Amino acid sequence: MDDAKKDAAEGAARAFDASNAPAPGPGREPSPEEAEGMKDTDTAPKGPLGVGESINASAEDIARAAEEKRGSDREGTKGAAGRPYGSGDPQDAEGVEPNPSVTPGSPDLPPGDQGS
Repeated sequence: MDDAKKDAAEGAARAFDASNAPAPGPGREPSPEEAEGMKDTDTAPKGPLGVGESINASAEDIARAAEEKRGSDREGTKGAAGRPYGSGDPQDAEGVEPNPSVTPGSPDLPPGDQGS
């Protein structure tokens, strides 16, 4: 083995040998909030440093409010997932950008039930 490879092998062996490691440093000083901590027996702990429940509306709340605003005709839910179903007008068809019919004179129809 040439000298460069031998030095590399010895260096790798020393790098992972804990006896060559320096003593640990002083660390950092914890903040008052961290020092206060939480008790192990606290059954309803508050989040640390003011972290917790969001003050913003969730996507579900926004969608529900939009449906109520437009007067959705939801009749109930179906399936294991509990997806809503109901009746509506062709104008209620939703999508990224609903496309009108490409054939002149044919009706604009909403998306079908897809066999559900």
